[in-house]
Amino acid sequence: MEIFSKRNGYNDILNGLETASPILKQKIYSTFYKREYHGDELYNKKTTGIEDMMIEMGINYKFPSNFIYRQENEEKLRGDILNNENWYTIFDFIEKYLNICDNSIEMEKEFNRILESENSAYRICNKMVIPITNELEIKEIEGALNIDAGESVRIHIAKALKLFSNRERTDYENSIKESISAVESMCCIITEEKGKNATLGNALKKLKDRKIYIHSAMEKGFLALYGYTSDESGIRHGGIDFTNANIEDAKYMLVSCSAFVNYLMQKWIKIGRK
Repeated sequence: MEIFSKRNGYNDILNGLETASPILKQKIYSTFYKREYHGDELYNKKTTGIEDMMIEMGINYKFPSNFIYRQENEEKLRGDILNNENWYTIFDFIEKYLNICDNSIEMEKEFNRILESENSAYRICNKMVIPITNELEIKEIEGALNIDAGESVRIHIAKALKLFSNRERTDYENSIKESISAVESMCCIITEEKGKNATLGNALKKLKDRKIYIHSAMEKGFLALYGYTSDESGIRHGGIDFTNANIEDAKYMLVSCSAFVNYLMQKWIKIGRK
């Protein structure tokens, strides 16, 4: 059930990109704290997730050989995360934590619940914070990341997602390239095209030979996208026309190519997947 403010439209506007509200940061940290802080346990045997995250975030800590040191470590980490002036620190914290914790799937779901409840412009997918909020779009990307068709497809989608979500050095052009390459790999796996013939253009046209029929408009659309990235001025050949590809372009290609890969997989399964 939606809370009062959301039901009545008082928080319908998403927090913009490059922002993280104080309450969002507090909720994320509190969820981490609930999972990792064990102040009343035997604290002279080992470090905990508190100290692990201090290492990840580059914060000095005291070995928690007693309760006081453990408490000081937690307060120091909390202050650095919640009071940091950089908006992206909390998202770095999320990614780093998900990559070291032993229940990342559960924690990713919980963090996403918080991001959604706080109307954040970000969600988490494959342990990365990305500027996509639509649940269906995220499911398409997750489906392509876990597709049972070939490692090459998963690798291209993972690279596209990583390049798309890189906040320090955006590379939307190569994200688009990897998205298209995922579709190309999927088509070539189905049609068994290899060598010089292993191109999206050739493989798309031969899908029907494998009894996989797609709408002519869809085929033309992806052939056009292939041409967009493969002609002399296209991204895949390092041309200059698209060197200013933006976040909207990269997002569209990532979601669309992920959806098309999943679509082809379902078609392939229906005919017996040879």
